[in-house]
Amino acid sequence: MKSTRDTIYDTLRQRLTSGYYPADASLVPLALSEEFAVSRTPVREALALLERDGLLVPTRRGFALRLRSDEEMLELFEIQAVLDATAAESAALRRSPVDMVRLDAHLDHAQSLDEPAQIRRSLNDWHDAVRQAAHNGTVVAFLRTLDAQVKTSAPWRTPEVADTFTAAFTEHRAITEAIRTQDTEAARIAMLAHHGHDRDRRIRQRVRVDRTSPSTTAPDGTANVQP
Repeated sequence: MKSTRDTIYDTLRQRLTSGYYPADASLVPLALSEEFAVSRTPVREALALLERDGLLVPTRRGFALRLRSDEEMLELFEIQAVLDATAAESAALRRSPVDMVRLDAHLDHAQSLDEPAQIRRSLNDWHDAVRQAAHNGTVVAFLRTLDAQVKTSAPWRTPEVADTFTAAFTEHRAITEAIRTQDTEAARIAMLAHHGHDRDRRIRQRVRVDRTSPSTTAPDGTANVQP
């Protein structure tokens, strides 16, 4: 069973990586302890872990989101792409029959869906399956931290139309087939290309968010992005 600290940590991490909080949000231990109906100790511990993950910075009253410059974001994208390409290369070398079933199942499921947000979640599950197939816990741990830092600084805004995923499906299928045939170089190159396209989409979304003024908030707490 998860501890109170870990439950709060998971909840806040999910909020931070989904764009729930605006860039100027202040996370105050007292307010959060009241929200979660717990003492301030597990809240402070959870916030300290999120600071360690590179998602928050301490302030006089509590914590603020760690905002990164454009150059820092490009550095994160670069490292993330290299590590995910390494995972794909390792997966092609080490994947088991069970790993391949998981990859095919997640990709087939994603392509059977019509709701863009559900498609995105299924493709995220596919990425997790690639990392599992690499059988390298160190790379996976680093990627989990990088993923959170990227998502906090440049939250993904899911397209409203399902057919905008056509190119993504092609890219994911190419990586899957390279892993299936154990073509390590093809898996690495295809993953790097996929990350390059994803990076460009995130940068365009981030620029649009920066240019949106004043910012507004959707009912679910995420920032609305004007086209």
